[in-house]
Amino acid sequence: MKKITTLLLFVFHAFLSFSQTFEMPDDFTVVEKEDYAKYETTIIEASKWLHAVPLNEQTQKRKQVSYLVVKWVNGSPTVNVELYPVIADFDSKNPGMMVLYMAGSAQYVLENNYSKDIRAKHKAALKGMIEVYKSGKGIKKDKKMEALIKADEEGRLDEWLDKNMGLPKNKPQ
Repeated sequence: MKKITTLLLFVFHAFLSFSQTFEMPDDFTVVEKEDYAKYETTIIEASKWLHAVPLNEQTQKRKQVSYLVVKWVNGSPTVNVELYPVIADFDSKNPGMMVLYMAGSAQYVLENNYSKDIRAKHKAALKGMIEVYKSGKGIKKDKKMEALIKADEEGRLDEWLDKNMGLPKNKPQ
């Protein structure tokens, strides 16, 4: 039993260590539509890094990675990220949440064969923000985020989406 526990701790530590490494591409250039496809894996890794590193750590690198994600998302011909006022509200208390949302949305779409399921994309992005918030690292208390977490924990995330983002259930998008 002790060996299994030690192995699990090692695997978990290795995962965290991997998640916290990300190298900015030296040649990041997105001009033509075709340029975006070659950075899809980079965007997924950038999202993982942004979610793994506390908001108040590696601030200069976080700015660079955030810029990369925002620039890529804003021009991507295959990934659309819709922003809502409630997401900006989360960002006002904890700067960086909006980029986490954008990165999480893009990551979901890219990892799910360019999924067009808008509700699933938003849920994935919100759950990523929730995990970062719940880590408590570099986070300021936010009543709106607490309400989102409560809705998620009570299985009412769909209701929260309907109320705060106007995404009715089963509406084709």
